[in-house]
Amino acid sequence: MDNLSNISFVFSLITIVLYFVGYILSKEKLQKFSIFTIFISAFLLFVYIILYLLKAKRFILTNQFETVLLMLELIYIINFYFYFKLSKNINILFPTVIISPAFLGILNLIDKDIKPLMPALKSNWLIFHVLSSMISYSFFAIAGIYGMVFFILKNMQKFDEYIHKAIKVGFVFLTIGIITGAIWAESAWGRYWSWDPKETWSLITWFFYAVILHLKRKGISEKTFALLLFFGFLFVIFTYFGVNYLLGGLHSYAR
Repeated sequence: MDNLSNISFVFSLITIVLYFVGYILSKEKLQKFSIFTIFISAFLLFVYIILYLLKAKRFILTNQFETVLLMLELIYIINFYFYFKLSKNINILFPTVIISPAFLGILNLIDKDIKPLMPALKSNWLIFHVLSSMISYSFFAIAGIYGMVFFILKNMQKFDEYIHKAIKVGFVFLTIGIITGAIWAESAWGRYWSWDPKETWSLITWFFYAVILHLKRKGISEKTFALLLFFGFLFVIFTYFGVNYLLGGLHSYAR
């Protein structure tokens, strides 16, 4: 089964090489072929997830390995939707080209052992809370990569619509994630909010993106918008990865 994730990783590396060689040499065919290779990578990861589900006999939302696995597949799906439904511009897929080899590399470093669920995790709210959070992080990751790239290129006009959509959808799902997390916390620990590091940083991230959406409506410059998107992505990375390893708390099970 692990061979599937390894092969998916190889195809993600092939994709990034084809994409950048095609871009540097102005070879559009090479870049278009990278769409095929990244699709293979996504499909292999999807098959891996199915096999993992069958082996675990539960949904994959209970530790760092499983959530990274799910988040990457969500990024594939969201980015493919943007490409096939909204625009056939190859650069729309840039976030997937960059993120997929990084995440697949991380998966090889994380403990893959399937462990019994802690009592607190045996709740229906787990699916709603973690899934909505992962969806929001996926949208924010895509928007953050767009922001980083177009801050450098100084031109966001072609992709501004997709970035704004990604932020709005991500914000809605983060809101759902925080609310369902509070309900789950009350049923598991007897209180809706405890200022756990993960809760605190999720709220900080929520406020940060609320500010971004507000400033976007006020007409901030493309450069400022792109920079804020990048910093927002850094907030997401710290909330998702950093808190688990550096601050601990009630969410330390997610390592």
